[in-house]
Amino acid sequence: MGRLRTVLLAASLALPLVATPSHAATPPPGDISRGVTFLANIPELRTAISLNFIGSTMFASTVTGIFSYDVSDPAHPKRLGGLPQYIWENEDVDIDARRHLLFLSRDPRGFTSPATTAFPYGAVQVIDVSNPRLMTQLSMTLLPSGHTTSCVDSCRYTWTAGPASDAQNTCKCGGRPVYALDMSDPAHPKACPHAIDADENDGQQDYTHDVQVDSRGIAWISGSGAVRGYWVSGSHKNAKTGRMQRATGCDPVPYAGGGTELGQLSSRGGVMHNSLRPAYLGGNVVVATEEVTGTSDCNAAGHLAAYDISNSYGGAGFRSTPAHRFRMTLLSTWTTEKAVGSSACDSAHYFTDNGKGTLAAAFYSQGTRFLDVRDPRHIRQIGFYRPTDANTWASYWRPGGFVFVADFQRGVDVLRVGALSNTVAAPASTRRDNPNRASALFSWVCQVPTALPKETS
Repeated sequence: MGRLRTVLLAASLALPLVATPSHAATPPPGDISRGVTFLANIPELRTAISLNFIGSTMFASTVTGIFSYDVSDPAHPKRLGGLPQYIWENEDVDIDARRHLLFLSRDPRGFTSPATTAFPYGAVQVIDVSNPRLMTQLSMTLLPSGHTTSCVDSCRYTWTAGPASDAQNTCKCGGRPVYALDMSDPAHPKACPHAIDADENDGQQDYTHDVQVDSRGIAWISGSGAVRGYWVSGSHKNAKTGRMQRATGCDPVPYAGGGTELGQLSSRGGVMHNSLRPAYLGGNVVVATEEVTGTSDCNAAGHLAAYDISNSYGGAGFRSTPAHRFRMTLLSTWTTEKAVGSSACDSAHYFTDNGKGTLAAAFYSQGTRFLDVRDPRHIRQIGFYRPTDANTWASYWRPGGFVFVADFQRGVDVLRVGALSNTVAAPASTRRDNPNRASALFSWVCQVPTALPKETS
């Protein structure tokens, strides 16, 4: 471990740490609605996959490393430091702002180039970012899986989901469950004794993809055929058994949620990708992304969906079986089909909300869509940002009405969002090609940018 830290530290020192000016604030060609102001582009962050923030410091996870920026002046980001290394995929980089830690999720395809699932491990790397100019690795823990790593219980634990190697699948359940680590000592994480959410798809294990934590601290797991929530602290009634139980990040207590017809690997060729349970919708609604890529068929492409979970508090979603299936109530879905500023359909991906009912939602080649979800039965677009060369993976609301866009093709774009109008203010784009291709190993369940080399089996 000491040798690895030395190598990574040397690599970070090799990166030029001078402030890097962003491109001039000339909006890119494409479809940009009124109320969206383009402020800056950071082109050196091309291959950006996910972002996170501690105050005015932005951390960007790219294929080529973790990079930090001072964004106190959003129109003029300044590079602070970097920790170069090949990363795949760390699709939803998480941060412990209190302890100044960054969690890097490396899946089995993230160890070699070209990527291969023949590598028998995934991993969680813990990075000390207390000095963003000189980030250092504290630990690297091998797991049977890796792709996304999320904090639960205020980062006392991390939950890791995503592709797993059969050779290391200790669950022995034929799928990809969630693996938890106790992060009490981030330099020496401890593996929890058993996998989590190992029966999410009608009692059978399937592909778990990511975890989001709501305002009450409940951790919601999205994956093939389900979105389900768990208590991770305190004593609560177990929705499945009806008994009171103490919850921890290693032994969570079922809360609510359940099955979906969308995001089924077997029938839709995709997964429920990520979710949000907004407090402003009263607690009975979950908004979730279905990721299905590689199709121009708007019915088949991944949807953004809203579900009523009020019928799931009795634990039916945790007792569902193929013979007696439980499904959450679908309220509505949204795609870019016929939306102003769109040229085709592409899959929904990550989204964030501004706490007031407006999502900034990524749709790959269709850019960022600003969606009003205050009436979850009628989701509507109120603005958009779609550069001609968009390959948008995630869009992040920040205080002051700013949005930071992680775009694999363009790098990071910085926007200021004011009073939105669902009309085009910039020249229309005619692009209709797909910037990504199907994974050779996972097909369109895990698309890969065309710029990257192909995987090997």
